[in-house]
Amino acid sequence: MARIYNTAKSTLALRQRKRFLLSQLKIRPDSLRASLVERFSRCGKANCHCHHGGDKHGPFYYLTQCLAVGKINKFLLSSQAHQQAARTGIEHYRHFQEQLEELSQINAQLLRREEPLGDD
Repeated sequence: MARIYNTAKSTLALRQRKRFLLSQLKIRPDSLRASLVERFSRCGKANCHCHHGGDKHGPFYYLTQCLAVGKINKFLLSSQAHQQAARTGIEHYRHFQEQLEELSQINAQLLRREEPLGDD
């Protein structure tokens, strides 16, 4: 769910914030639209402690992406370096999305005021 930004400012203040956002918008090359999932699981050995009330094995970290309806890309990230790279890329993507959402809400408010969107 999107965060609601304060657009009850003057038109001048909205345009200034819009100019600032546009100057800050940057797509990072490591941006990643995905989730990092931590899982614990049981192994295939019937005599293992994980089958008899003991702790499950893990944590295992999976990168998951929803590509289309019913189509999910999921794979194991076995090294800590790849896990950290995934965390960083996901954070960069989320930050970019937040900036786009604020820009969109500002543009909607400007349209509501019957103001032009371009040439800021």
